[in-house]
Amino acid sequence: MLIDELVSFCDEEYQNSECFPCSAKVMCERECGYNCKDCLDDIHFHHHTYRDEYNCERLLDYYICRYSYKYCSEMIYALRQLDLAQYPYFHILSLGCGGAPDLMAFEYMDYEQQISYYGVDKNPYWEKIHDYIEVNFNGGRTRFDRDINVLTYFEENEIRGCNVIVIQYLISFFYDTVGRNGLRRWFSYLAENIVRNKPDNSPLLIIINDADSINTGRDAFPLFVEEIERVGLSISYERRRRFKDHNYYAGSLRYGNNQNVFEREIPDRFVYDYCVAKYCESAQLILEVI
Repeated sequence: MLIDELVSFCDEEYQNSECFPCSAKVMCERECGYNCKDCLDDIHFHHHTYRDEYNCERLLDYYICRYSYKYCSEMIYALRQLDLAQYPYFHILSLGCGGAPDLMAFEYMDYEQQISYYGVDKNPYWEKIHDYIEVNFNGGRTRFDRDINVLTYFEENEIRGCNVIVIQYLISFFYDTVGRNGLRRWFSYLAENIVRNKPDNSPLLIIINDADSINTGRDAFPLFVEEIERVGLSISYERRRRFKDHNYYAGSLRYGNNQNVFEREIPDRFVYDYCVAKYCESAQLILEVI
């Protein structure tokens, strides 16, 4: 499977490379001991001590090894809730695609439909990993653009014909800078220039999967529903799901299980080397638009 192949590739790349002078805010040897975990935690918890963005190729190798199994698992949980037999194909648009764990989840589900995948991201450091996915994914067509800032791009640009939109761990990243009002504007652009252009012969599936933590935009999820309805489309299916007992997502239903789908397949060394999460923790909004 692609997820195992990609993680193995990035593990080898990471283990056989060294840190070098980069864009971090501090001297790695003195401040973080060349520890990519510290840099990732610094970004994810919005501390911004070491760095503000994933602007390091070696950091992204570590990222893939640490998070791919968890993020892919969370997507698999969402997909298991749905009967997608009425979809003639899956033309997936992944906003802020990163290492494409959503693509890996669709492959894992082993649907009969053909997959085409368009991942957009603004980070040029994903190039090596995206090239690997394009060469090694055998379940359909893949394409990546790494020069698109999805926060502003859709103010003036359209995408037509996708019947799956995935937004993973992006809203919490935006919320830190644009807040609730900025997210509403962004959702309005997506509704006008992507969702309204859905194909006539298929419903449109939207999955938002993001951190279930305070002050990271959970309460802004429903704004997307409002903006979709504003452009004249109807929501035929809406579910709010979560994995945590203690949570910050109003009106959500907790999954009965939160174990990483790949828990038994993750090598013990990975848990130690990359702090791989054995449990899923996200909050999700799952929509179907007709």
